[in-house]
Amino acid sequence: MLGAHTAACATSGPWTLVGRRAPIPHWNMAQRDLETLSPDECLEMLGRAHVGRLVYVDDVGPIAVPVNYALADGDIVIRVEGGTKRVATGQPVLAFEVDHVDEDEHSGWSVIARGPGREVPIDEVPALLNHMKGRFPEPWALGVHNVWLRVTPQALTGRRLGAQVMAPIF
Repeated sequence: MLGAHTAACATSGPWTLVGRRAPIPHWNMAQRDLETLSPDECLEMLGRAHVGRLVYVDDVGPIAVPVNYALADGDIVIRVEGGTKRVATGQPVLAFEVDHVDEDEHSGWSVIARGPGREVPIDEVPALLNHMKGRFPEPWALGVHNVWLRVTPQALTGRRLGAQVMAPIF
């Protein structure tokens, strides 16, 4: 026979009594639907942020390096001093990732662009600036960032955490 306390636990609260074993919790947790973004929505999200990650392969393997960026006609424009990011533009495909996460609200989005990169010759930079709608990459790191890189997305994918739903966690 169940004691009064055990019987109360079995019928109320986040517990279910299974046979004579210990109660098993059955809590619900707020989660969100995962939505796929269209290419236009991905471009819109890319336009909202100022920092993303340039993804390429170096001597050790894949690496994602945070960089400031801006958009020019849908291309991702980055300013660097040179170095491995400049060398990476010789790879057939680069990736660029940008996201926004609100940990308090459990919401956010993520976009990945994939495509070739190239160095922009210095004499083409003034024309490039005309296509940037007044928003230019502003590197935070100390140094002379006079090498301009451009990644042309051939594939854009993105996801966003959508409507909140209550889902069982066990």
